[in-house]
Amino acid sequence: MLDASKLRLLLAVAILALATLVCGGSAPEAAPTNTPYPTYTPYPTHTPLPEPTNTPRPSSTPKPTNTPKPTDTPIPTDTPTPTPDRTAARVVEVVDGDTIHVEIGGETYSLRYIGIDTPETVHPSEPVGWMGPEASEANSDLVGGKTVYLEKDVSETDKYGRLLRYVFLADGTFVNAELVRLGYAQVSTYPPDVKYQDLFLEMQQEAREAGRGLWGPTPTPPPTSTPVPATAAPTSPPAVAPTSLPAAPGEVKITYVYYDGVVPRVESDEYAVVKNTGGTAVNLAGWRLNAGAEGQDFWFPSFELGPGQECRVYTNESHPESGGFSFGSGKALWNNKGDCGHLYNAAGVEVSTYCY
Repeated sequence: MLDASKLRLLLAVAILALATLVCGGSAPEAAPTNTPYPTYTPYPTHTPLPEPTNTPRPSSTPKPTNTPKPTDTPIPTDTPTPTPDRTAARVVEVVDGDTIHVEIGGETYSLRYIGIDTPETVHPSEPVGWMGPEASEANSDLVGGKTVYLEKDVSETDKYGRLLRYVFLADGTFVNAELVRLGYAQVSTYPPDVKYQDLFLEMQQEAREAGRGLWGPTPTPPPTSTPVPATAAPTSPPAVAPTSLPAAPGEVKITYVYYDGVVPRVESDEYAVVKNTGGTAVNLAGWRLNAGAEGQDFWFPSFELGPGQECRVYTNESHPESGGFSFGSGKALWNNKGDCGHLYNAAGVEVSTYCY
């Protein structure tokens, strides 16, 4: 049985609940029955696309890494790269150091090398020059019986009807230049055929500095003794031969300069005259003629200038009858308004000056 206090409490609760219903309230929600929240289903994980493996895009064929081009057999350093067409010919005879006979198309021609000059060996009115036989032999070693390739400059023939050509071997050797480089030939330039003049001058300088061939020492012939014939003892005192004065020593000097040439612009026909005015021969090997300015020098090869004999040194022509010497200059050397030439001996001493 409920006591009064509990009864009053229950009554109060009932009244309160009734009042709540009358005022539009709602009964308190029942306590949750601990129904679990729906499990959260995560969104599907984003599977990343595979990253590109940096496959290089196709490109043009890579350039070669400086792979050298195949080359032919090396051309000697003294051989320029030729550009004109060349004619093949067969050498049928070597005449001397700078002249050959060749067969072209069944016909034989005499051919003179352009730009060089070698000592004489077959000239009808001149003695065999020093180093002439050696030059002929060197030429024969280079071209004898071989097929050569001929290159023309401007002129077709010289005044003797010989073909004027530059001559090459199959391996690229430039025969004209090689003979100069070896010291068997000097530069001899006749305009307008001057294509390789600078090369020839370089080869001549190389030969001179190396002392090859014409630029080497002149061989001294061994002395010969003349046997004294046996004679009977004199029956009387021998006659005394009259004494004679010894020949005056050789004296070489510049005696003339032809400074105003007639060849337009280049005046290749200028020349200086060098003469031995003494009584004994003088070898001019190593002597130097200067045409009035630094660098305008001609160095003499071994050349014996006899008593009273003279030779000429041309600006850019070669005349064998007067020595065949040339500065090999493509321009005029001697000043038309006045100049001085200077001659130095092999010891470098100035022995002659000529002014005009």
